[in-house]
Order: sequence, then structure tokens, then C-alpha cells
Amino acid sequence: MFVLPAAAQAPLPDAPPPTVTLPTDKPPALEPNRQVLVVEAPRDKPPPLERGPADIAGPACDAQHHQPLIEEALATARTRIQDAIRLVRDEPDHPHVRRWFGDAPRKTIRITLELTAARLQDMTGVEIRCNDPPGCPGGRFAYANERSMVMGLCPPFFRARMEGTDSRWGILIHEASHLAANTRDHAYRPTGALTLAKESPARAAENADNYEYFVETLPR
Repeated sequence: MFVLPAAAQAPLPDAPPPTVTLPTDKPPALEPNRQVLVVEAPRDKPPPLERGPADIAGPACDAQHHQPLIEEALATARTRIQDAIRLVRDEPDHPHVRRWFGDAPRKTIRITLELTAARLQDMTGVEIRCNDPPGCPGGRFAYANERSMVMGLCPPFFRARMEGTDSRWGILIHEASHLAANTRDHAYRPTGALTLAKESPARAAENADNYEYFVETLPR
């Protein structure tokens, strides 16, 4: 019995690709956005910036801008330094006194405060200069000259606040202590003053910043 081989099938022809008709017309124009906000450019110049007390050159103090701030600071300094005198007089071993002056003689501290208070109460004979460029380099708050009895107040003084350390009224206590009691600047800033009270109480009792911060941080 013979088996005939199957006849090979011919391959099917490939299907023709589909015909795609390309568009010939341009798309319609987009409708303009009706939500566009048109803002007219300003034509006027902005007003000049208002100058504050720290920006007004001296050395003369301006009656309208400088003087009110000075008077406000003087009034507060006069009140607060009296509180400090009472504390040293009535409670000489109070922790606050010890913190800023260590074991320094309490009589020296009290007399320095009393002389400073008297000077703040009566500024007769003291020339106050405001924003005097030669005397106000860098970030100096203020300065005092005992020989010429000049107290200079610099731009940072007029930017200072009326609370906390380095307040306007505290700065006046610092400078007035130079004029009235010949205090010195052995150390600056609260950290320096506190270190001085621990390591050299006698110098702390001469240091203007110790008196300023002692009064500014007085318990109330």
C-alpha cells in the first residue's frame, strides 16, 4: 500500500495596506481667550521712602524725630534706676545684685547708681549729639566724653527698642554712668559683664555694661 505525500499549499498573498486620506484643509483658528486681564502700566513714580530718626544725619538732634525718642528713654531710665538703687540699698545680698557684681563693695555700686541717676535727672551741661558720623563708626550705639561732657547717640540707638537688653533707656544709663561716675568699658555685652562679675567683681563695679544690664534685667 502506497501513501502519497500531501501537496504543499501555496502561501496566501499579503493583504494590501489600508488607504489613508490626508486632510487638505487647515484647522479653524482658535477662538481668542476672553479671560485675559489687561493691566495698564503705572505712570507715576513711587513716593520716596520716609526717613526715620536713624537716617537723619547730625550732629544736631532733630526736634521732631530725635528729641521725642530721647525724652521717652530718659523718662524710663530715671524711673528704672531708682528701682535699682532701692534693691542695692535694701537687699544688698539679693541674687540679682550678686549676679551682676559678684562680691564687689555694695557701697561702690550704690554710689555709682546714685551719681548716674542724678545725671539722668539733670542733663544741664551735657551736649547731646545725634548721628554724628565721626563719633558713630560701625554699629556703635552711643558714646560719651567725660572731658567735654558730650553724649553721642548713634543710628543703632534710634533703632533700638524700649524693652529687653540694649534698650534705648538702658543705653542712656550706660553713657550717663560714664559722665557721672567715670565708669569704664572693661567688657561688653551680657556675657562679658557676667564673666566680669565672677572673675573680677571690682572691675565689674567699674564697668558701664554691668550697670546697664543690672537695671535692664531687674526683677519686677
